[in-house]
Amino acid sequence: MLSSATKAAANVTKSLAEHDIRSSARDAANNARDAVQDLNDRGHDVLSDVSGYANEAGQKVRGLFDRTLDNSKSATHKIETEIKTNPVRSSAIALGAGFILGALLTRR
Repeated sequence: MLSSATKAAANVTKSLAEHDIRSSARDAANNARDAVQDLNDRGHDVLSDVSGYANEAGQKVRGLFDRTLDNSKSATHKIETEIKTNPVRSSAIALGAGFILGALLTRR
């Protein structure tokens, strides 16, 4: 049979092993929690960055749209003015453009 000193040593070893396991499990849980927190923080930063880029792109697209709209209004006004001041020439240009388009489209 085992001596009392051997049993005591075995109990001490068992106790130390249990403590090491608990400590390792606690450290692993803390590391996992920290890693998840880091991911959440980085995810929030990425989301904020993407949101900023999207907002900036939206503003650029809106500016481009507004400039295009202004340019098209200006061109429309110029064309209307030209047609009203020179109706015969405008009609001749439209007739010539129609003839050329018709010839190109019916050509095989």
